[in-house]
Amino acid sequence: MHHNRTESIREGAHRSPLLQWSTRVIGAGLFALVMAVYSPGAHAVDATAPSFDLVTLGGETYSNKLLQGQPALLMFWAPWCNVCQRELPVMAQFHDHEKPSQLRLISIGFADRRGNVEAYVSSHQSTFVFPTAYDIDDEVSQAFKITATPTYVLLDSQGRIVLVHRGGGLLHNPHFREFLSTLKG
Repeated sequence: MHHNRTESIREGAHRSPLLQWSTRVIGAGLFALVMAVYSPGAHAVDATAPSFDLVTLGGETYSNKLLQGQPALLMFWAPWCNVCQRELPVMAQFHDHEKPSQLRLISIGFADRRGNVEAYVSSHQSTFVFPTAYDIDDEVSQAFKITATPTYVLLDSQGRIVLVHRGGGLLHNPHFREFLSTLKG
């Protein structure tokens, strides 16, 4: 008689209550982990940002220490990302017309070669109205555990991560809007 793997697992689970319980717990935990990693959108966080140092394509230096006392929005993107290509001009409009003066916006190109990031920025100069850095060896994105493009990381003035938003639509995120309402000007 032919049994597939699922039937064997089910039969084994009927024989052992401990196996049946552990399968449900591990399965639920794995489901939660998968949902946390792959769910689009945003989630609030309250953790200190990892240490990072960036040099923009224009030569400016940014780090968690230099940003201390200022809220910052880090925008992780890649030139090949279609959603990024749509979102970056939206963020440029936000930067020019709505952004509170004390909020720093820093765009971080990653997950591609430096030449591709520089070429994209150069060919879309009207979009890159904010400082833009290249993440050498993806060190900063790895420190922040960035696994999707685009991903926005919002830091408060104490350097804590208060929001991580994956995918498009950050400007419609109620947590982001609420944070903006706490800033003046």
